[in-house]
Amino acid sequence: MIMRLACVVSIGGYTPADLASKCDGLKAVLRPDTQLDMFAAPSGVPYIESSAEFYLSEAAVARKCVEIAQLGYDAIAGTAFLDNGLDGARELVDIPVVGPAKTSLYLAATLANRFAVIMARGDLAKHVWAFAKVIGIADRIVAIPTLSCSVTDFLHDEGRAVDMAADMGKRLMDEQGAEALVLGCGATSGLGPQLAKTLGIPVVDPGRTAVKFAEMLVDLGLSHSKKAYPTNDRVVHLLAQMRLHEV
Repeated sequence: MIMRLACVVSIGGYTPADLASKCDGLKAVLRPDTQLDMFAAPSGVPYIESSAEFYLSEAAVARKCVEIAQLGYDAIAGTAFLDNGLDGARELVDIPVVGPAKTSLYLAATLANRFAVIMARGDLAKHVWAFAKVIGIADRIVAIPTLSCSVTDFLHDEGRAVDMAADMGKRLMDEQGAEALVLGCGATSGLGPQLAKTLGIPVVDPGRTAVKFAEMLVDLGLSHSKKAYPTNDRVVHLLAQMRLHEV
């Protein structure tokens, strides 16, 4: 039976061509018989480079995950690096819901003793530190620097963004002792192998990690614990009422 995975994009700055390219990049690590479809959560946020934009995107993502689960998909992966709205979504659906941040941080911690997270410009590094503390690997992170390039640059000026990430990676290796890197931006899908070859250390691609982890969970018959993320029937009903009023 074909496995059906869904990816949720939480920003509105992607063009149809961007989404198609992103989907192709994510499919590269999945089995040929795994179906992957992209969905956009209408958050009204063009890009996420601030806490306010992060928070605005969360409800839209959680709501979209409920709609996707009703379509019969086997698992959902978020594409925004901060796992936007996915904890909330886990309270609303039973199928696996996977985010790039936690899976990428865990993966990096298994590949190296000390690693760094490179992010696009903005004030979001504090949220990554918070994630790392919650999952118990903060002491493994040597730094979470931000680049001067934006999410848009990763999409439309990839060469410049990759060069900046490579330069930052070299400094993190030389000055901070980083043994691996995590790309802390959802727009970086597909860039990990190129940077790993340049730097000579593992570079974790968050989008690819999330979809591959989702595929693995379905294969293993595992999903998030409903003891940890109990279903909130009142919120499910609220979302249904909100949809009814929009029709």
